[in-house]
Amino acid sequence: MTPAEAKDKITALRAEVSHHDELYYRRALPEITDFDYDQLKRELADLEAQFPQFASAASPTQRVGDDRVQGFQEVAHRQKMLSLDNTYNETELRAFHARLVKLLETDDLRYTVEPKIDGLAVSLTYEDGQLVRAVTRGKGDRGDDITANALTIATLPRQLSGAAPRLVEIRGEIYLTQAEFDRINAERAAASEELYANPRNLAAGTIKQLDSAEVARRKLAIVLYSLGACEPEVVRSQTDLQKKLRAWGLPVVEKYWTVRGIDEAWVAIGELDKLRRTFAYGTDGAVVKLDDVAQQRIAGATDKSPRWAIAYKYKPDTARTRLKSITIQVGKTGILSPVAELDPVFLSLSTISRATLHNEDEIRRKDIRVGDLVEIERAGEVIPAVLRSFPDERPRGAKEFDLFAAVDGKCPVCGGKIARVEVDTESGIGAAWKCQNYDCRAQRAGRLGFFCSRRALAIDGLGETVAAKLVELDLVRDPPEVYDVSLETLATLNLGTAEEPRIFGEKNAAKIVAAREAARTLPLEKWLYALSVPDVGESTARELGKRHRNFAELADSPLLHTVLKKAELIERRELEAPASRKNPAKTDEEKARRKELCAELDAEIAALDAGPLAGVPSEIGPAVAASALEFFASPPGRRLLAKLRALGIDPWGTVVEVGAFTGKTFVLTGTLPTLKREEAEQKILAAGGKVSGSVSKKTSFVLAGAEAGSKLDKARELGVRVIDEAEFLRLLR
Repeated sequence: MTPAEAKDKITALRAEVSHHDELYYRRALPEITDFDYDQLKRELADLEAQFPQFASAASPTQRVGDDRVQGFQEVAHRQKMLSLDNTYNETELRAFHARLVKLLETDDLRYTVEPKIDGLAVSLTYEDGQLVRAVTRGKGDRGDDITANALTIATLPRQLSGAAPRLVEIRGEIYLTQAEFDRINAERAAASEELYANPRNLAAGTIKQLDSAEVARRKLAIVLYSLGACEPEVVRSQTDLQKKLRAWGLPVVEKYWTVRGIDEAWVAIGELDKLRRTFAYGTDGAVVKLDDVAQQRIAGATDKSPRWAIAYKYKPDTARTRLKSITIQVGKTGILSPVAELDPVFLSLSTISRATLHNEDEIRRKDIRVGDLVEIERAGEVIPAVLRSFPDERPRGAKEFDLFAAVDGKCPVCGGKIARVEVDTESGIGAAWKCQNYDCRAQRAGRLGFFCSRRALAIDGLGETVAAKLVELDLVRDPPEVYDVSLETLATLNLGTAEEPRIFGEKNAAKIVAAREAARTLPLEKWLYALSVPDVGESTARELGKRHRNFAELADSPLLHTVLKKAELIERRELEAPASRKNPAKTDEEKARRKELCAELDAEIAALDAGPLAGVPSEIGPAVAASALEFFASPPGRRLLAKLRALGIDPWGTVVEVGAFTGKTFVLTGTLPTLKREEAEQKILAAGGKVSGSVSKKTSFVLAGAEAGSKLDKARELGVRVIDEAEFLRLLR
């Protein structure tokens, strides 16, 4: 690989890893498994080591993943919270030991081996034994104050038992037990709602909710295992700390090992692997730590990780079974996705009969055929994946899979034409087959389900099953038409069969009606994302929402037209360059003329960047601009906008200039007389303010309504100004 190629690859990998960091740490909605993520990060680290001229302190390999989100007060950690380096093999584990032997000049090292818990990292601060604060890891030096939510955890002591230090930061993980996760998903399945993917994602998403009452309904748990700042110092080893945590009455790991040398550590890792599925929390590895605190200090740390600890990650659970057939699903964008139908097999506490095959190219790359014995992997997701086939055990006559032939060149749902298109895949740009009929019933059902999903408008109760039934009965064509479906119609929906009816019910119907009314007040960015505009993902929708006041402005956006104009200028600049490969200048006179023209084009591009495109992020590029403008000019796009107008729905953008609340932080508590919480929050954000979930000395105002809780008491205690709705509206004016 040449330096130029390496630079491009490093840039691409940094962007990809940062994208997955955003999904994992901030949104608790990862797209890939931990193993795949670690492999990406390892590839990036290896390239940075091979080409040190491209090293950067801003690289995701050099910093802690940032889990901070809007709405919470930021708090500084007294001692940084770092993340652990990972390894999946014994050789690298022994290399870790060898580095410590060299650094500490002794091979007589004691380690502790502990479970690596698959949860959300948290730091608890106790002062004189009293819990005063709970903070997420954030970006290592600062995190989000989640004290109010942490106090809903029944197993978390508010007061330490026995003698406690004057001040101590205790670190651990917030998690959801498998039993509680199954209970929540069972309730959602009964209500035909979208299922959550895994306990870790749900725990992380729950603890970052602004409504503590909702957090309390999901019975989170916590386990503690390490120390931050401590005044005065009370432990000399990791083993000593485990004893202290138990003496203080804190929930701790069920099992840990104190061993001498890396050979014993390796044995303990194997023993833990046999036990870990019996623990209350999910584990995905073993953490090996130097036991002696004095040796830990000598070993030190990088900006990202301690040198005295490492996480050995267990390989994801796999199983072998027979591939019976390949069926085709049609998604909300019309993409045809192959699904493996399997002989049922028990894997990760569940019986698996289906698995994803990603796309046709992936099937061919892995040489997977119907009838094959295949290996499947379940790495925390609801739907497992097929890893590989075993050609040596293949039945005679098994043929390569041809998706086009399998569906006879037609969409299996609507019978419309299908075409080969480029799509984003985990490994870059790939190809897939797509139904060309926008009004395909599967696409309509998929768009409606997505429209109501928690990442979009959060219309709880209207999951995939209900969405499919509404489309099947021709009650909904475009997602906003769900507002036309009456409570009575929803209540009498039969989600089963004529022989075995399953009536949706009035209670579930009322939940949908209430949720869809609440969604009316959501901002432009949420509605834009919910409408499944091509090429507009969640972050892009957020950026567009910051720069447009409503759909009317966005549909024929001057900003997006300017983005396209800049792209045209750049394309022309490349074509007119004197050394253009496509169109090289033939004479000196032509070179001189082109040089002058390019200078003019450069000036015009610079003027756009300094003017109307100043501060516009890379998410809003020419592909997004063209796609959005084309969509809203198309018959389906115009139909959607007309329906929103008919419903009286006109979502507002979060265009922020200097406003009445610039630099001010609000905390909301209680029920306001006329404003819903979401409306008040949007008014604050639109006026330049911030919304936090907890009260501190930095809080500017507490907006209090009826039945205000502990936040009101905290505000009075700290002398923070408390206002009612009338005063809030007066200040806003």
